[in-house]
Amino acid sequence: MPTIPRVSIVIPVHNDEATIAGALESCLGQTLEEIEVICVDDASTDGTVDVITSYRERDARVRLITHESNSSAFQARRSGILAAAAAHVLFLDGDDELLPHAAERALALQSDSGADLVGFAIEVVSNAGGIVGGYQNRLKPKHRRLDGPELLEGLFPIDQPAQGQLWRYLFTTSTLRQAYGLLPQDLVLPRVNDLPLLFLVAALSERYVSMDDQLYRYFYGRGGSGQVVEDLEQAVFYAEAIRSIDSIAPAVRSIARDSADPAALLDAFESVRDSIIGYVCFYLIRHTRPDLLAEVIGHLYTRATPLDVVAASVRFYPDNVEVLKTAGTRIPLSTEPRKHIMLTTRTLTTGGVSGVLLTQAQVLAAAGHEVTIVARRYGSDTSVVPEGVSFIEMAAKGLPNRLREWADICASREIDVIIDHQVLYSRDWPEYALVARLMGISTIGWLHNFAARPILDQSGLIEHLTKNLPLLELTVTLSPLDVAFWKLRGLDDVAYVPNPPSPLLLESAGTSRPKPPPTTPLKLVWWGRLDEQTKQVTQLIEVAAQLKSLGVAFTLRVIGPDWGEWTAAKFNSAVERRRLSEYVEAVGERRGMDLINEIDSADAFLTTSIIEGYQLTIAEAQARGLPVFMYELPWLTLVQENAGIITAPQGDSAALAVAIADVADNPDMYSSLSRSSIEAADRAMSYDFAHLYSSAIGNSLPAAFSPEPTLDDARTLLDLTIFYAERNAGPRASSPAARKRSASRGRQKSASASRSSLVGAPKGSALTHRAWRAATPFGRMLLQLFPGMRPIAHRAKIRLMRLR
Repeated sequence: MPTIPRVSIVIPVHNDEATIAGALESCLGQTLEEIEVICVDDASTDGTVDVITSYRERDARVRLITHESNSSAFQARRSGILAAAAAHVLFLDGDDELLPHAAERALALQSDSGADLVGFAIEVVSNAGGIVGGYQNRLKPKHRRLDGPELLEGLFPIDQPAQGQLWRYLFTTSTLRQAYGLLPQDLVLPRVNDLPLLFLVAALSERYVSMDDQLYRYFYGRGGSGQVVEDLEQAVFYAEAIRSIDSIAPAVRSIARDSADPAALLDAFESVRDSIIGYVCFYLIRHTRPDLLAEVIGHLYTRATPLDVVAASVRFYPDNVEVLKTAGTRIPLSTEPRKHIMLTTRTLTTGGVSGVLLTQAQVLAAAGHEVTIVARRYGSDTSVVPEGVSFIEMAAKGLPNRLREWADICASREIDVIIDHQVLYSRDWPEYALVARLMGISTIGWLHNFAARPILDQSGLIEHLTKNLPLLELTVTLSPLDVAFWKLRGLDDVAYVPNPPSPLLLESAGTSRPKPPPTTPLKLVWWGRLDEQTKQVTQLIEVAAQLKSLGVAFTLRVIGPDWGEWTAAKFNSAVERRRLSEYVEAVGERRGMDLINEIDSADAFLTTSIIEGYQLTIAEAQARGLPVFMYELPWLTLVQENAGIITAPQGDSAALAVAIADVADNPDMYSSLSRSSIEAADRAMSYDFAHLYSSAIGNSLPAAFSPEPTLDDARTLLDLTIFYAERNAGPRASSPAARKRSASRGRQKSASASRSSLVGAPKGSALTHRAWRAATPFGRMLLQLFPGMRPIAHRAKIRLMRLR
């Protein structure tokens, strides 16, 4: 009487004539004799069946099942499982081998543990006969035992690439049949046909155990993996992997209905699905001919939604995203009416970027647009949201989930155009812009600071921006020099548009009168956030020390919230150490009428910023009639042709103090500055902002807002780039000797010289001479930074030589 097999070894084969004998020899050489070997031929066209038949004639344990037509290894395994006589199954591919003790040891561990699933280690052999240690180690069992819900979590950990090789396990036949019973009988899976079955088995099983013994010999490099995708038909084949995982979605939902933790099961399935989608995208990008890639990605978007492809890539294969960004089609800004506008930022607060966004929202809403503000993180101050403007705070965790939430918001609100205010402050904005593009939505990026800000910060953002700004349909900057910077970097769709007026500016419009000349003491005011990196608040102390040394009677009120390491208390301690407490005081934040009263009680506004984008505090001060004393920021549109401002070279506190002292002693000069300040503020508010912003989103900005770079622009950018780079080069710029020389130069400046140092990069100035001296070591770096400067580099060099 025939012996009942204890383990059925199922081998799906298709055109394995060259290797099937080795596979069969490894089965028949098992130390456990009570086995059966079920070969399921999936319509081979070579001599595979003949080889199997010869072995069947020699050993009755070999069985052969044939398919009349090719229906994939998934169906071949189904046939083998349904025919299996043993209670347990091992899978073997026709081009691999089992080690001699595989069936015996796997079955022994199952008998001892009662497990539904037994895992073991793999021996991985290269074509040259050596061991492929890295892959072999990745396939080693990670867990000794898993029970209940932890089984699925252990074998398919969320947010880790899914592994689904069936030949790494011993299965109970009944569980395999149960899993197949949840799927259509005629389901054909030509690609990734093992992982779907393993996932269902893991979801149905109650116990998993494993051993470190190597029971399976995998021949690395055999089969069809790693082939170049030469045509769309091949790409279609590889993309079928996504259909494979999608095919088990109904079965997963069915199991979830009876599961103790359905959410965990569904989350695990979503992670596996994302892993497959991300890998397919990765494989196609890596193996497709460049000229075919766009068409291949287009097909991929038919197998999974573009959102799923992007989110899955972000989750598992981030390098995919860089290619997806360049493969999509631009969504040009349309001149047709754009009704639904989204403004987005990180969180809504009471100032800075949020202040611009909130006023912009009001302007656009008043112009008839439906405006939605979206904060990508929690913690917003919802009390500042303007009436008639919708607000949404995103709640999803993790970028892939946030991208899906983002897409849902865009779809539900029928968004036409997005204005992203986080482009200069976030590294993941390109992923949001990519999702929007794939949904047919245009994105405008609003840059809130001068283009050289990343150079000052040493943040490395210049290359990130240069690479990703083409995702935007329009990049909005705040000055013509910013436009020049980005055009020299190769970006075409860039324009400058002024920020909208702040509430304080609107409150002041048309109401201010020139201020009377100051009496003793001169009352200076500064407001902003206590930020040392960009606003250089400690320079306020330096200017104050210079004013004291000049014998000027003055006070300085420093107004604003704490920022980073700097607090009002810390600032006041620094003031006290310099023995300036009777002159300078930080008083914390002021808002509304309290801030206006502080401004109106002052005689002049002092600012020491090293970099700004559109410094509204200048316009706010001038709108109340205050003259402005500041360090040079030559790109600011607010200070162009602004006779209400006096500047000094960056960091030259002595020169700035001399200028202040000269004005304090000259009532006529003060009155002239005050009148000019009001005129400048009126100009800053003279734009039709509703028309301007509607033009920006409607692709109808006048050409004047996107000027072409000039040689003077290139020279100024050269000077400023060197300045910011040198600032981070070492301690030389801040040495005591340098400060002493700077102070000496400042004391020699006359009032007229200070006045003439209005805004702009002074031609023939010390800054230009420093630029020439530094040009040689920085030249190569600058040409990399501004490739568009190459055609004018020779002319720039000649001009600079003449200015020496």
